Amino acid sequence: MNREQRYPTNCSNEKITVRAESPIEGYERFSGRQVIIMITLRNNAECENYYIPFSDHFDSDELYETVRNFQNQGYSVRLDGTEPLLDPWHLKSFKLAGQKTAATNGLVLTENSHYIFTIREAGIENINVSYHFDLQKDLSGVPPRLVEAALRIVALGWLKASLTTIITRPYLEKIPEYCEWCIKRGVTEIHFVNYLPQGKANDNWVLTPDDRKRYYDIISEQRRKYSAGSLRISSSCSFGACESSNITCRAAYESVVLTPEYKVYPCPFMMKPGKECGFYKDGFVFIKKNLAFPRHDCVALDS
Repeated sequence: MNREQRYPTNCSNEKITVRAESPIEGYERFSGRQVIIMITLRNNAECENYYIPFSDHFDSDELYETVRNFQNQGYSVRLDGTEPLLDPWHLKSFKLAGQKTAATNGLVLTENSHYIFTIREAGIENINVSYHFDLQKDLSGVPPRLVEAALRIVALGWLKASLTTIITRPYLEKIPEYCEWCIKRGVTEIHFVNYLPQGKANDNWVLTPDDRKRYYDIISEQRRKYSAGSLRISSSCSFGACESSNITCRAAYESVVLTPEYKVYPCPFMMKPGKECGFYKDGFVFIKKNLAFPRHDCVALDS
């Protein structure tokens, strides 16, 4: 696909009103609300267990035009990727998208503490740092001391700090310790993500259905202990419903993921070969008609 084919010819500051018919039978234009764009595969931390489901990256101008294109079509846009803050030129796209949170492993901040002020100027108010506590050495190449240093830099930049933490079976019961750790360091939110069998995943770390029920019990206890004002405890829908949790899966219905190769997936947890739910052509996203995904459980658990 050449650059001229990537954007609709009527891309402007007004929302697109023309109807885009799918060039392939059985597909229709995506009618959801959000497009998640995976910016880059680039990563500044060495970790052999890190699973990267795509093999390209957006240059800054291309990303900016892609964000503007989707906004003109009425979608909200969220920028994500392996290390989305690695290229400062991508910050103009964050600002265009109106995105207030940016994810990082923290190294970009510890290597250049003044970068936090450039990030703030782009309108970003919260830095979400990946930190996996007991499994940090296995899941990330960033030493814990540098994660803590990054959190201090975030505070010095007058931004909020949050964590994203992967939960595995061996350390399920340590969630209360992780919450207390956040409280002591002024972290405003901890977001838990279920460990899914991707890449070089360790099957012994995968939560069973009973484990996932226990997970919901634990975070309910922690939410009673800490108010949302002191520590917001959020949970990825990748833990599934487990009969007791009323979740709504947004995959492909309300949200899709676009990779740098312009492949379309239902959600970030299903970015692997054979799980594409549509395609991108002439600036438009098309998805399969009548997708049979469950609405109240996690699609990725059975993928």
